[in-house]
Amino acid sequence: MDIEDFISQPKSMLIAPAGYGKTYTIANCLHFIEENNLGKHLILTHTHAGIISIKEKLNKLKVSTRFYSVETITSLAQKFVLSFYRGKIPNQEDSDEYYSFIIEKAKEIIKIKPITEIIKASYTGLFVDEYQDCTLDQHSLILEISKLLKTHILGDPLQGIFSFAGTLVNLESQIDMGDFFLHQQILEEPWRWKNGNNEELGEQLGHIRTELINNKQINISNYKEIETIITDNYLYNSSKIYEIIKAHNNVLFIDSLSININSRIIFLQHFSNIPTLIESIDDKDFYLLAKKIDEATAINIIPTLKHILTKLSNESLVKKWFNDKDLIKKQLIDDQKSSETLSIPIDNFKKMLSKYDIKIIIQEFFKLPNSKSRCYRKDLFSSLISTIEDSEINKISVYEAMVKRRNNIRRMGRKEYGKCVGTTLLTKGLEFDTVVVLNAHNFKDIKNLYVALTRASKNLIVFTDNPILSFIPKKAPKIRSVKDFGQMQLLFNEDS
Repeated sequence: MDIEDFISQPKSMLIAPAGYGKTYTIANCLHFIEENNLGKHLILTHTHAGIISIKEKLNKLKVSTRFYSVETITSLAQKFVLSFYRGKIPNQEDSDEYYSFIIEKAKEIIKIKPITEIIKASYTGLFVDEYQDCTLDQHSLILEISKLLKTHILGDPLQGIFSFAGTLVNLESQIDMGDFFLHQQILEEPWRWKNGNNEELGEQLGHIRTELINNKQINISNYKEIETIITDNYLYNSSKIYEIIKAHNNVLFIDSLSININSRIIFLQHFSNIPTLIESIDDKDFYLLAKKIDEATAINIIPTLKHILTKLSNESLVKKWFNDKDLIKKQLIDDQKSSETLSIPIDNFKKMLSKYDIKIIIQEFFKLPNSKSRCYRKDLFSSLISTIEDSEINKISVYEAMVKRRNNIRRMGRKEYGKCVGTTLLTKGLEFDTVVVLNAHNFKDIKNLYVALTRASKNLIVFTDNPILSFIPKKAPKIRSVKDFGQMQLLFNEDS
């Protein structure tokens, strides 16, 4: 593409399929900007994974941080609102209300002349990645900034899957895109697969993209670079899943049921908790459990602990050690010793009400026999431990410490690597050597399927009950509790 022309326009747009080099284009633009000393640029994206991806590529080209700053759209809006807004702000765990509020208030704030001058003095231009995921509210915020800075947007209409946040901007609409529509370029090389040494997979995914755009059914078994496993449920193929886990160090399992964390917990329970669960930055449990710790008293400490530990593991494990009022008295000597490691900090908390004792209890619980391997939400666990420490050091509530920590991740990004399980919403922007799409027949639309398939750079494995994938709207299956662990499987309720 013509980088100089792209960045010289007051408004420009780049369209590219997944894996065709949008993020590399941003890096190359910044490299050009540095070489020509064109000033500092702001780079915005939507996810912490996107931040890390951009930073990695800029580091690879050795672009000085003097020429760029990277964060999410929401973290930028949040920064303006927390710095300059003096009214009441909704609680952050009420994400729908909170984020629409800060976007709206940020639009008002950046129109204030001193703020306008700060923005113009701080940056020369703006890049916005993954633009297809901008809501109309976010789009209007970017339009306001584009009055102050040269603005260059990058996106792909087939990857717009964040519609849960509101109506998305239409990259293919001249009415929506205005002057951006007049200055567009297109990328046409599947660099992810060329660099991943599987160019043929990239070509086949390009063909699938064309078929999806043309609303055609996909016979996934026709693509020889995609290993297709026909099964009603991936859990019937446990040996194959274990084989994949063992064989690949960098592997992502994508759960097609993005609305319910229970299906991912079942996956972890069934496969020895080996993969790491990728969590949403703003999952309500981070904030609600932090508040639970702040509200703990000598009277409610046992119910509080049971609630927290059940969120981290499961109810049956917690009931092995706790009843409704206290620790369960154990008969075996080894169990008595294990129980004592919990009883001491519980007694200490009842006397001193120190949150640090809650931290010790949580840590010790997952050192108990058969417990360590059953902490299914490792990110939530480590965040609770860290925020309790932060709250003690900084003399703030655990909730305040949690908000600060989650906001820091939003600004700085977070690397996801190794053996992971997530959803399309949580893995957008990520790239893994091997990707396993679980129960592909449960995807509701072509966009989520396309995002899932294009996360793999080398190996792609698809589990589905039918090789013919079509997208007639259907109801999502409801995840129910599983009584028989030995025969664990997803149970589908026809009335869900």
